[in-house]
Amino acid sequence: MSETVYYTPKTVEGARQHLATEEFVKVVAGGQTLMLLVRQGFVDADALVDVSGVSALSGIDVADGTATIGATTTYRELSEHDLGGQLAMLGEASTVVGDRQVRTMGTVGGALGHADPAFDLLPTLCCLDAAVELGSTEGTRTVPIEQYLVGHMRTDRDPDELIERVRFDVDPRMGTAYEKHSRVEDGWATVGVAAAVTTEAGRFEDVRVGLTAVADTAVRSPAVEDALVGQPVSEDAIEAASEAVVEDIDPLDDLSGSAAYKRSLAPALVERAIGTALERTGGER
Repeated sequence: MSETVYYTPKTVEGARQHLATEEFVKVVAGGQTLMLLVRQGFVDADALVDVSGVSALSGIDVADGTATIGATTTYRELSEHDLGGQLAMLGEASTVVGDRQVRTMGTVGGALGHADPAFDLLPTLCCLDAAVELGSTEGTRTVPIEQYLVGHMRTDRDPDELIERVRFDVDPRMGTAYEKHSRVEDGWATVGVAAAVTTEAGRFEDVRVGLTAVADTAVRSPAVEDALVGQPVSEDAIEAASEAVVEDIDPLDDLSGSAAYKRSLAPALVERAIGTALERTGGER
């Protein structure tokens, strides 16, 4: 660590420039994952760019049907923001991330950068069809979240690109929810499920289900979504559709639980998340 150069830019342009000129460089904000890996010798970097002081990368804005969340926005800020029923799952996911220190220091950009398949926030962003804005000295590009998440801790971000924010549309009729099961309080998800639901005239108009800790990255469940869209709203429909989630997951045995256990948990969590999201639309079950 003594040979590592530490930069503290105050502007987006300054951060982009450091990423363009340094060869082995990492971005740090809250540092809850990266700095631990650096200290343990799992990550090697000649330079660290600390963007926690770049004010343009922080904040939450919801206006005119679009939400924007800056990369240095912390889990605590998300959990304390009045997001309403349409975005309730963001607050719920942020509330169950790690311990108080992690929630206070950890950031949205950190979750997107590390892309751990068991992170709580990622399935909520998948549910929202979020897009990740990446900036470099060459300009800005926007990548849909499901294209951005390539695999196990792998993303579509180039080394010289800075995660700057995420954007997504907000339907005022939508209800959302996040459900998580873990072995211990403040622990990693054994299975986590995010759901977003919109209804029209007593039928499911749009259903999105995202999951964490059941594949090599956060995933959606088209099988559940397709089984519900167009169907009359009912508890029986939700229960039957939730069973289809096993078609879209490929969990592994790990410290949080066996693959078989995760498969047995997933349908119940999907059913619960969809039910809560439905209640937040004002719809009847």
